[in-house]
Amino acid sequence: MHPSEIKNFNKLPRLKTSYIKAGILVSLLAYWGVILVGTFVTFN
Repeated sequence: MHPSEIKNFNKLPRLKTSYIKAGILVSLLAYWGVILVGTFVTFN
């Protein structure tokens, strides 16, 4: 294996964890957005 291929393999777990963290963050923001929108709609 070439050194460049080894570097690419080392980056894969980092990319997966960053995508997982971004997905969790987006889902939590959507969840709280639905709660806040629902709250404001019921008060109006």
